[in-house]
Amino acid sequence: MMRNRALLTLWGGEFSARIGESMFQIALLWYLLEVTGSSVATGVVSMISYLPAILVGLWSGVIVDRRPYRQVLLQANAARLLLVLALPLLFAWRGLPVWGVAGLAFLISSAAAFFGPARDALIPRLAARGELLAANSLVQSAWQFSLLIGPFLAAAALPFMPTIDLFFLVAGAFALSLGVLLGLPRTPAAGAHAQAGPDVTRVVAAPEFGGAFWADFSEGLGYLWRERRVFWIWVVTVANNFFLMGPVIVGMPFYVKTHLGGDGSDFAIVEGTYAGGMIVSTWLIARFGARWNPTRMLCWGLIYDGLTYVPLLWVSTVPGTVAVILVHSLGIPTITISRLTALHRLVEGRMQGRVFAYFHLAVMGMTALSIGTVGIVLAWLPVNHLFWIIGLAAAGCGVFGLLHPTLRRA
Repeated sequence: MMRNRALLTLWGGEFSARIGESMFQIALLWYLLEVTGSSVATGVVSMISYLPAILVGLWSGVIVDRRPYRQVLLQANAARLLLVLALPLLFAWRGLPVWGVAGLAFLISSAAAFFGPARDALIPRLAARGELLAANSLVQSAWQFSLLIGPFLAAAALPFMPTIDLFFLVAGAFALSLGVLLGLPRTPAAGAHAQAGPDVTRVVAAPEFGGAFWADFSEGLGYLWRERRVFWIWVVTVANNFFLMGPVIVGMPFYVKTHLGGDGSDFAIVEGTYAGGMIVSTWLIARFGARWNPTRMLCWGLIYDGLTYVPLLWVSTVPGTVAVILVHSLGIPTITISRLTALHRLVEGRMQGRVFAYFHLAVMGMTALSIGTVGIVLAWLPVNHLFWIIGLAAAGCGVFGLLHPTLRRA
């Protein structure tokens, strides 16, 4: 993998973009809290930033499959760069109301709905079929390292600048990503790729826009339904992310503050622990994971992921929570890497943009719904009890996958 220049270029672009995303979330939440002082307004805008996965995700894959993946990545990053720059510039010009922040956050997330599927669909064009697990591990590590570096950069910068100016650094990260991704080799659109998969070279014509767009849209949904192994992996992903993502995003800061009596520094330590465990696990999977069936790895990873949240019911200290999260985070790459590798092997090359868009919808769309649900549930359920309940529910998704006859054959 270290000799694959194109894949390393994709890693560099992904790493820079992920740092931008990480700092953007910190800047967005802090700015809203400073301006409104309202947790409700902050939560609503945060939820709005996830809505494009639902509203855009269903059809973004059609566009991704119609364009060269490199072009989609560049255009998505250029859009995010300009939209992020608009935040501090509009603030300096005439101020920036909350509805304006919400609108720009929505548009920025809409661009991300194209970036993610194009990135995932490009990987099989840059790596041989036998190297997909290692290639996916490498690209996933960009996200994990960004979880360490992005918050550190934001924390280091905030004492020396207003929160609104942090968006200039976010724009800089997207600009760097754009520059790096310009070094990617040019590849044809998915319609000019093989009909039967990434290793086949027969060329077919890409469809034109117009009525054919909706034909492609319908074809993508039909493909997801007909390919039962892919469909059931999608169903498991939907259920698992609904159970877990709200507690992770909303529940964890609430857990640290109300259950542990901790402060913002304690929360930052807990969040940073996720990255440490994931980096170690990603290296282990890249080194030893080629012999494992990716679908079974996914199911066992879901079980481990859920069960390792259960001890938060009894933990009452920050060091104890850090230990639990470290153990928990070791299992996260077994889900993300194995799912991506399984899809690369199961999905036709010309359909991958659409299928990855549906999985982006499953992850980010369910995150929006889960955040809203958890906010209601925590009004009457102690947060430590929330974690053992969702832990068992999430583990149940993995058990379902292991027992389902279609997934057992995947």
